[in-house]
Amino acid sequence: MTAPQTEQTASANLAEKDVLFYVLNSTEPQAREVFLNKLLKKIWAEKRRCDVRFESEQDALRYDLTLWNAQPQSFIPHSVAKQVPASIQLYGEQIAKPSRDVLINLHPEFPGVFEQYQRTIEILDQSEYLIQMGRERWKAYKAKGIEATVHKIGF
Repeated sequence: MTAPQTEQTASANLAEKDVLFYVLNSTEPQAREVFLNKLLKKIWAEKRRCDVRFESEQDALRYDLTLWNAQPQSFIPHSVAKQVPASIQLYGEQIAKPSRDVLINLHPEFPGVFEQYQRTIEILDQSEYLIQMGRERWKAYKAKGIEATVHKIGF
């Protein structure tokens, strides 16, 4: 039996969370997907587990088709919503069974489940809507005591 978490230990656990914002120098939605592919290849090569949260289930299914249509040497083993065992799982807005390792949030709203992950990654492009929603998520992380790291890509 474990001791109940105090506010202090809960705060310490949050301080150990790693939140990264990748800000792309593009307004093209495809640029986010290309960058997502690179991240997923790296995560897969590191033998980590990753859940990708899309804005909708339709977006997750569309990206699933994109991955299946990739060149064989570029294929990234994955599944949609745990249909089959795979280290990379694609989800719509809701994540039923978090992997607890890496979360990539492509949803414009704050991921309430981020506390269940060791690392959360946000990918933004230069579209006004994504930048504005990214700022809101940044503030939400900050309010929880998380100091996110920003990586500017292509600037």
